[in-house]
Amino acid sequence: MLWILVAASALHVVEEHALGWQGWATQAFTRIGVRPTWTDFWATNAALVVIGVAAAATGWRAPAFALALPAVCIINALLFHVLPSATARRINPGCLTAVALYLPIAAWCYIEAGNAGVLGAGALLGSIAIGALMMAAAIALLALGARRGYPDEPA
Repeated sequence: MLWILVAASALHVVEEHALGWQGWATQAFTRIGVRPTWTDFWATNAALVVIGVAAAATGWRAPAFALALPAVCIINALLFHVLPSATARRINPGCLTAVALYLPIAAWCYIEAGNAGVLGAGALLGSIAIGALMMAAAIALLALGARRGYPDEPA
């Protein structure tokens, strides 16, 4: 199921791109002084896929790390798609796959970890902490790049 979540992540990236993530993100992140670029989009999503592959390959040998992928997907779905879409009363890019794929598949991952006997309090809390740190790092790097980084050159 972790591999299925990696595949769902790829579909999520396609939806975000197709529905204009950069335009939406520019409006959404203006309050923290960030104007995300398509380069930011691709770099962040490449990192997500690499971490997702590493998490799936690691599996239950390191459940807190493996379950960080479902944690990041749940955090992303709720805080970056469902909540902003509800607030704006308009679905944002990625909301459809976040609700239809991320939430149920991520929940399934936690259920399967429980069935496999590897979902103790440490794995649960560790996965949430790692997932939250991953999302916070992505936002922090966007903000840092906006203040200290070099802008993209026009194509």
